[in-house]
Amino acid sequence: MELGKYEEQDHVGTAKHFIENGYTEWYIPVGKVEKPLNFPKVEIQGIQFYIAHGQVPNHFLSDAEFKTRDNNIETVEKQIYEMLKGVCK
Repeated sequence: MELGKYEEQDHVGTAKHFIENGYTEWYIPVGKVEKPLNFPKVEIQGIQFYIAHGQVPNHFLSDAEFKTRDNNIETVEKQIYEMLKGVCK
C-alpha cells in the first residue's frame, strides 16, 4: 500500500479522490468541523468543503518527551511532593 508524502501510517481514507491523487489531498465538509480551518474552500453540489493537503507532522509531544527524558522522574517526583505538601496543610 502506497503512503502519502508525509504519511507515517497506512491511510484510512477510501474516497475515490483521495486514492486517485496519491493520498495527499482530501475534502473535509465545512459543516463537520467545530472551528474554522485555514484551508481553501470549494463548493461541490451546494456543499462547502475544505481542500486539505498532507502536511509535515508536528511531533511536539514525542519530541518533548525525549528532550526531557533525563529529568522526567525528578520533575514528577517534585510535583507530587508539592501536591502532597499542599493537601496535607
